[in-house]
Parts: sequence; C-alpha cells; structure tokens
Amino acid sequence: MGVLIKNGIMPNGKRGTIYIEDNRIEDINGEIRKDDFVINAQDKLILPAFYNTHTHLPMTFLRGITEDMWLKDWLERVVWPAEKYINREYVYWGTMLGGLELIWSGIAAVADMYFFMDSVAEALELLGLRGVLGTTIFEFPSPDAKTPEEAFKIVEKLVKKYKNHELIKPSIAPHSIYSCNLEILQQAKEIADAYGLLIQIHLSETRWEVYEVQKRYGKRPVELLESIGFLDKNVLSAHAVWLTKAEIETLAKYGVKVSHNPISNLKLASGGVMPYPEMKEYGVLVTLGTDGVASNNSFDMFEEMKVFAISQKNHRWDPTIAKAEEVFKVATENGAKALGFKAGKIEKGYLADLMIIDINRPHLKPLYDPITLAVYSMRAGDVDGLIVNGKPLMLNKEILVVNEEKTMEKAEKKALELYEKIVGVVK
Repeated sequence: MGVLIKNGIMPNGKRGTIYIEDNRIEDINGEIRKDDFVINAQDKLILPAFYNTHTHLPMTFLRGITEDMWLKDWLERVVWPAEKYINREYVYWGTMLGGLELIWSGIAAVADMYFFMDSVAEALELLGLRGVLGTTIFEFPSPDAKTPEEAFKIVEKLVKKYKNHELIKPSIAPHSIYSCNLEILQQAKEIADAYGLLIQIHLSETRWEVYEVQKRYGKRPVELLESIGFLDKNVLSAHAVWLTKAEIETLAKYGVKVSHNPISNLKLASGGVMPYPEMKEYGVLVTLGTDGVASNNSFDMFEEMKVFAISQKNHRWDPTIAKAEEVFKVATENGAKALGFKAGKIEKGYLADLMIIDINRPHLKPLYDPITLAVYSMRAGDVDGLIVNGKPLMLNKEILVVNEEKTMEKAEKKALELYEKIVGVVK
C-alpha cells in the first residue's frame, strides 16, 4: 500500500511531501500522485522516529513498585525476587502496555533485554513495532531458564523462528559481568558469532560494579572483556558510565556501541556522567535509551534527549557540548545504525519509520528550528502519529493496530494480579 504524507513540515523547517512505497521512503517532494492512503500533515512536523537502544519492556509492570534505592539493593531486594513470579503471560501484557507507550512516544524500535522473548516478539509484532530482542542470561536461574544452557537454547530457537523477519531481530543478552561468569560470557559470544547476533550487556553502570569486577578478576570491566575476546562491533553496551580514557579507546578500537541512559543513571544515582565528549573524540557510536520504566519511569525519548544534553553541558561546564542536532542524531540515526536498520533519516531509500508531531501547541510556538524544538521543548504527548515499516500505527492520536482501552484494561488487571503475588516478597 502506498502512503502519501502531504503538507507536512520537514526537519529543515520547509513544507514537503513524502511518498512511502512498501516499507521505504520512495520519494520526497515529488509530484503528488494517486495513492492508496493519504495523510494530511497540515500544521504538523514530520521527523524520523526514535530508536530506543536499551529497554526492559515487560518490566512496565514494575513501574513505581518501589523507588529511591541503590541499584544493587534494588536488583537484589526488589527486581530479582519479584521476577521469580514472572511468567509468559505477564511478559506479554507488560510488553503490550509498554508497547502502547512506545507508540505514543514516537519510538519505532527498541533493543530489549528480558525473559520469554518469544512473548515480547509476539506483542511487538502485533503492535507493528521493531525489536532487537535479547534473551537475558544469568549464571543463576531465571524465569524462563534454570541454567545458562537452557537460555542459550532459547536464543537458538528464536533465531530460527525469526530469521529474516522485517520487524524482529533475535539477540543475546548476558546481563552483566557481575551476574555472569567468564564461561557464560564466552559462550554467549560464540553463539552471537555463529548466528551474527547483537550482544546486549550492562557495562560499567556503577562504581560498585567496577570495584566488584576488579576485586574478582584484577581488571576493569572493559579490560576484562577485551582479555576474553568478547568485544567487537556486534556488542551494544548499556550505560557505560564509569570508564577511563583507555577503556573508551578500547571500545572504539573494537567498534563497540554504547547506549546512554541518562535519566535512569541519574535516578539510580550512578554517580558519574557518561563521558560523551571522549566517546565522540575516539569515534564510539553513542545511542540513546530509556532503560526500563521501573527505573526511569517512562519511555519519553524527548525527555531523554533534553536530560542527555543538559547533563553533559552542566557536568563539563560547557554549553557547547551535546548540541541539539547531534543529540537528535544520537536518538534516531545512531540508534538505527547500532541496531542494523537503514533508518533514522528522511531520505529516499530509508525505512519509513516516521513520527508526526502536533506543533499547534503553546510550548511549541514559535517554530524557528524543528530539531532544537524537538530536543528542548517537545514531550511525548506531542506525538500525533507514528509510522513504522511504512504502516501507520497511530494517526491523529488514535492507535490503529489494537483497541487501546481494552489493551490497557487487560494489562493493568494482569499487573495488579502480579503485584498481589510479589507485594510480600519485595523488601
């Protein structure tokens, strides 16, 4: 089905027309032709959709369950005990609820780490969203695998099921160095190499993690991963806050990608600010992620962009760091590149992953520069429509792919059911 978006304001501030054929942008500002589906974007802004490179979608059910804790305590006293009650049904409905928020936030794709990833895939496929889905590996039992070997088999099964799928890409996600022994990390790397998978891993998120790894192995996290042959261009490291210049240079050497999660890091008091200027200097591909809403507490990538920019400026006492244009590129084009999609730009031949913004709002007037406005003034609630893979998922603030009200009602019912099971477990 051809889709024509007409009368919209483009990222350069000029009005334009976008023609989508199949799942790609076929023409920009060409002659208006007879099309199957026309979207009138009068008084609306058309931007590339976001690529959120670090999430835990099913953990939407844990939003607000407990707050104001250190990360180590939060994981050991709340998250991991609660996840003993997680099952396939909770994962599906948590993903459906989180997926609706993704659509409302202008997010076309996520790199997600969790359990029962076939259920996550099922939900995202129904919603029409992209997902690079990492089955999480621990050295201890998880909700869907009693052993790492079982988890590896789950990964291989997903690889076979979703081979060459347009929306879903299987991934492998050894949780972290402190929750996976070296043998598990090496096995994960072998499987990733065998199937050409992206590896997702939490890396150098806190000082505690760095000290723990040094105490156990005598090396800093990046040094350790290099020593076991883990690092390459298919590694996406989440957080990457506590790094030395030498470690950043090592990440760049191997082409490792980084997902920056500023709001989660600030809320969990990671204590440091990701060294973006050094990453930029050495050529590390930096992307933007929200983390899960249990620690953020939303998927608002507009908010994430603003906090990214202002935290970098404040930390370095330099307002020229993390300029609006590069921050927007980090959240869109860089994220798409890291996840292996030709997207994140409004150009002919690129995937048609686009968001439509309602700019007829007081906080978005006057419109001088769309990108500056997006980074510093916009909110998730300004998203009026989302097109992913050439298919409209939301238009005029109406979800088109599922019954939104019934989906939220069902998801909340399941969330409260889970809460009743875990309320006496979390400390």
